Amino acid sequence: MNTLRILVLESDDNLNFQIIEILKNNDFYVDVCTNNNEFLECIYNNLYDLYLININEKSLPRFQLIQLLNEYKDMTMKMVIASIPNIIKPSFLSGCDECIIKNIDEQEIILRIKALIRRQFKVYSDSIYLKNNIEYEIFTKKVLINKNEVILGEKPLLILDYLLKFRGYFVSSEDLENGVYPANSSSKNGSIRFHIHKIRQLIGNDIIVSNRTNGYKINI
Repeated sequence: MNTLRILVLESDDNLNFQIIEILKNNDFYVDVCTNNNEFLECIYNNLYDLYLININEKSLPRFQLIQLLNEYKDMTMKMVIASIPNIIKPSFLSGCDECIIKNIDEQEIILRIKALIRRQFKVYSDSIYLKNNIEYEIFTKKVLINKNEVILGEKPLLILDYLLKFRGYFVSSEDLENGVYPANSSSKNGSIRFHIHKIRQLIGNDIIVSNRTNGYKINI
């Protein structure tokens, strides 16, 4: 499914269920877990674009979970859903990227989520132009050539997505592999080279620059 994937660490109150429905109604792919162990199991087996973590007075140890993710250099955006205002400050101190109060309206939560994703790509729009006629839609995860979708396949699309987040900089094969394969994967660097070759075949040889020492870089 070519759409943003969100992992929700929920609570047992109806307000959080409402937020999950809001996400699904706005075409996000949502996985839901109820405790830290389930959360860690999910990120071991899957890749996500955003973590949505509920924290209330009964779940303050989740601050430690956010700190742990940052210590392990998990680059996924982390948004806290706070039950009361005094949770906002410690949420940011623990290393979250955004914090919202549960009574936020539907439009605002979607706007804040989209702002976080745009921040990762360092853009203010929903698309990045690779060339005049080639664009990448960051929320639908689609490549369009002359406004027509080009099907890259799951892994090539994830590689392009990751490189665009770090465009202008070389990304090592190791970092790229860690960014586009879940932790449980036994993939090898050779598969990265194969998928890069496919991307070049479909959208041009000049968009991705490769260097044996430094890895790969988007050339736009």
